[in-house]
Amino acid sequence: MNLQRSLSCIALALTLSLGSVLSAHAASATAQLQYLDKTTYSGYLDVSVDLYDPPGKDGKYAAPKRYPAQLLFERPDRFRLVLRPGAKNEYRAVAMGGIVQWLDLATGFSGKAAASKITDPLALALLGSAGELLRFTASKDLVLGKNSRISGARLEPNTWGTGVASGTVWLSSDGKPFGFEFLLADRAKVLISVLRFNQNVKTSPGDFQL
Repeated sequence: MNLQRSLSCIALALTLSLGSVLSAHAASATAQLQYLDKTTYSGYLDVSVDLYDPPGKDGKYAAPKRYPAQLLFERPDRFRLVLRPGAKNEYRAVAMGGIVQWLDLATGFSGKAAASKITDPLALALLGSAGELLRFTASKDLVLGKNSRISGARLEPNTWGTGVASGTVWLSSDGKPFGFEFLLADRAKVLISVLRFNQNVKTSPGDFQL
């Protein structure tokens, strides 16, 4: 399990997913994302994550590793990530006060480290600041068919040290994000399908403890 890769991309998706949604007819995908970023202070996500290793010598990707995941967060620096929730090999990671702790129930292995050492700088930047999306990544609307019921935006991060090379956010006809694609610097890919999200949920300090 690549903790940094999982935290980086899921946290990034979470930051972009939650918030009061503008009318899909009144704003571009980029404007929607800016508004979501500006109006979100905490949230909960159920997602399905597909992790693709870098392609082989033939340029093709092997079948991905698929994980159900749950993520709770509160800006500026708290989150709780659970991979394979409820399974015997459940994996947990929590962050609070700049420290990330993790526990692998399958092996009993646990540890902790500074968030700055184990989490991608782009994810930390977006979680730590509301309304500053375009400070850390450029965003360009995708040109789709005239009658398309979905919209999308391509992200080109400019945050120093990030392992995310590019990303794509897909929004439904009502302006809500439902999918994300991330290409990492080593050409690995992460696909995230949003199954459920709740905006600005109530949290407590105990939510961010193992």
